Amino acid sequence: MSDAQPTLQEVLPKAGLVFSEKGSLAPVLCKPKLMPIKSLSLEKIEQMESAAAAAQQCAASTDADPPKPKVARTQTRKRKKRKAAARSG
Repeated sequence: MSDAQPTLQEVLPKAGLVFSEKGSLAPVLCKPKLMPIKSLSLEKIEQMESAAAAAQQCAASTDADPPKPKVARTQTRKRKKRKAAARSG
């Protein structure tokens, strides 16, 4: 034998079952699966970035026009009460 590959001798069992795979060599096709264009983690990151940008924009708009403190309003009421008390009494 000058062949590089050894030949295998076929052995058939005398008792039991014999399985043959000659008929099942056809390819099995699966149902195609739709893959998302964006992964879920990428979508979550984009949502977090947009929320952070919206919060930053909201903070920037409130910094431009800060609300008046409530102390000034109470001081104005006290002044009005003093003036009214001084006029009446």
